[in-house]
Amino acid sequence: MDGLFGTSASVWSDLSLVFTLVFGAMAAFGGIQARRKKFSRHCPVMAVAALLNWAPVLAVMIPSWVGVLIGTKTLTTGSFSLAPVLHGVLGGVTQLLMTYTVTRMYWIERLPPRKPIWLMRTTLGLWILTVVGGVAVYVVSYVL
Repeated sequence: MDGLFGTSASVWSDLSLVFTLVFGAMAAFGGIQARRKKFSRHCPVMAVAALLNWAPVLAVMIPSWVGVLIGTKTLTTGSFSLAPVLHGVLGGVTQLLMTYTVTRMYWIERLPPRKPIWLMRTTLGLWILTVVGGVAVYVVSYVL
C-alpha cells in the first residue's frame, strides 16, 4: 500500500485521480453555468480546468500509458487489459480537443468552427466519458 487510499496505487496515481475528479467536477460546473447562460462563470472555469488537466496527464498518465504500450508496466490483466490503452487514446484525443477549444474560444476566435457550440458540447461529453473511463481504469487496476 503505497498510495493515499490504501490500494496498490502509487501516491502519484492517487493524486492524478483526485485532480482528475476535481477538474471533471469543474467541467460539470462549467457546463451547468453555460446551460444557465452564465458565461462569465462558464468560460474561465472551463479554461482553467482544461489547462490544469495537462498536469496529471503529463506527469502521471502519459508515462503510465507509454509503459503499458511498451510492456514495462501492467495495470490490468484479463478482460480489462486493453482498458488503459483505450482510455489513453480517448483521453489523448479529448485533452487535445479541450486545449483546441479553449484556444479557439479565448485567444484565436477566427479558428473553425464558426459556430462552436457543437465543439464545446462534444468536448464536454468526451471529457465526462474520459473521466468515467479513468476512474474505471483506476478501479480495475488498483481496487479489484
